[in-house]
Amino acid sequence: MNLKEYFKKNKTTIVDLIDKAGNVKALPRPYLGMSQLGEECWRKLWYSFRWCEYSTYDGRVQRIFDVGHKAEVDMVKDLEKIGVKTWDTLDNQKSFIAVSGHCKGHGDGVGSNIPGAEKTNHLLEFKTSSSKHFKEMEKKGVKESKPVHYAQMVLYMKFSKLTRALYMMYNKDTSAYYIERIKSNNNFADELIKKAEDIITCEDVNVFQKIGSGNPSFYKCKFCDYSDICHNDSSPVKTCRTCVSGNLLDGGIWGCGIQKDKHLNLLKQKEACSNYQKLECFNV
Repeated sequence: MNLKEYFKKNKTTIVDLIDKAGNVKALPRPYLGMSQLGEECWRKLWYSFRWCEYSTYDGRVQRIFDVGHKAEVDMVKDLEKIGVKTWDTLDNQKSFIAVSGHCKGHGDGVGSNIPGAEKTNHLLEFKTSSSKHFKEMEKKGVKESKPVHYAQMVLYMKFSKLTRALYMMYNKDTSAYYIERIKSNNNFADELIKKAEDIITCEDVNVFQKIGSGNPSFYKCKFCDYSDICHNDSSPVKTCRTCVSGNLLDGGIWGCGIQKDKHLNLLKQKEACSNYQKLECFNV
């Protein structure tokens, strides 16, 4: 078999092997992310915060994450090339905390000497996109095109006490940039924080309505990690967060009611114990 025939026969196999080697199966982040709060589906956010299902992705998705990180480095450099001063970027990002430490966010940075608005410090937000979504962004702007990104910036501006944000999107297909300046909106930010509090402190997901048609055929539900739990009544992952004895404590900490609210580290939360009893909402 010559080299051409070999690759024709094995090229798919090689790609599959690479992607499978990068497979990741993990529970969601241990807090409700501020970057998530613009999400339309409250149930999805609740399931995520409660660790109801594993997230799985392969090497291809990991490469997408890596491209985003590399693009962020380049975007900071490109801003600095035109005289923008940046800080709290990349590995030095600031954290923002709400709802007793159970809701957190991390800003992409702050910039000053923005052309046309040199006297105003701006929150920096960096994103990457395909040409399809990039064109939509150019047409509609961030608030309409990417409401989750808009909500994220509004929250970060409130916590950093900034009045403006610079949104910068990189087109992965053409290397073009989209730039938009965003005004702060503290009233909306307060609504989002209240939303986070309602989700975090709730023990019954059925308080929140299903989005769209309310059935699994709705396009936003088809590929959701939580579709089976939400629509087919499948059981959640067995963790302390889906147990009736799991309690929220200050400082982003979880405790066990059976053990007089003994603090549970992340490993203990993932393991649960022999006294596990799933929340009542999963028995409906």
